[in-house]
Amino acid sequence: MSQATLQVDAEGVVLLSGELDFASAPALREQLLDAAGRGQGPLVLDFAQVTQANSVALSLLLRAAEQAQRAGRSLQVRSLPAGLQSMAQVCGLEDWLQQGAQAPT
Repeated sequence: MSQATLQVDAEGVVLLSGELDFASAPALREQLLDAAGRGQGPLVLDFAQVTQANSVALSLLLRAAEQAQRAGRSLQVRSLPAGLQSMAQVCGLEDWLQQGAQAPT
């Protein structure tokens, strides 16, 4: 079974770690959406400790952006794995990620 964790550090940065895949996503989804809806300023997602990620991670990222937008927050992404960067590019989301924009419509 896949293992993934989500922690929020003292500065409010959401630290993701482990394998972000179809097995781990349901457990992370609610935690991530809760973190996205709380706080002020940009929602910062740090993927530095993610060891594996597939398209479900990109879906989680988009859902977090939507929730953050509802809370009046923008999105910043740190250390996005190369595979997710490639998927974002194929989906036309590369510029959006780099700009820290609101959720795409």
